[in-house]
Amino acid sequence: MQTLPNKIFLLSAVFAITLLGQEAPVTAKRTSAGQVMGQRDKEKEDQIAKLFEGIRADAKIPPLKRIRHRDDLEQQVCTSALTGKSQSPAFYVTAIPEAITPELKKIASFNRVGPRNTPWSTRYSVAVWRVREPQTGGVLYWVGVRSYGTAVGEFVDCHFTDDVFYCGKWKESVARPCRGK
Repeated sequence: MQTLPNKIFLLSAVFAITLLGQEAPVTAKRTSAGQVMGQRDKEKEDQIAKLFEGIRADAKIPPLKRIRHRDDLEQQVCTSALTGKSQSPAFYVTAIPEAITPELKKIASFNRVGPRNTPWSTRYSVAVWRVREPQTGGVLYWVGVRSYGTAVGEFVDCHFTDDVFYCGKWKESVARPCRGK
């Protein structure tokens, strides 16, 4: 006989698998400049992460733990690089990713607090996509930096609250060539 926690876990797993299979197809649009598919740049991600942490330290904002691989962020930044349109206010384009930009400073300085002055976010992730502009031949970097709550809080939110219906919505905005990147 199965215990109640085991039944809840099994039902949650079945429900999650069902939701994963219901992705809507999204087609990638080319920019008017005919921008070609870029590629992820992990070295630049590390550089931007150091800048992000430095900005927070200088502003005396609590540090966040870095998540090195985040599907939603990576695939959405890839889509932005492919389409030439930002998927989030936490995305920006730069030719010099190793420089502190106003956009990075604004993202890193954000420090939302919850009840009892506890930080809303505890983790962050960085994704960088390098693209070559066909018209100029120059290299641009699409950068996405996003903060996240705790892993446990995120799991509970996406499996046991009303947000269960929205947690996979980001997949609908991902261009087909960027899926699984």
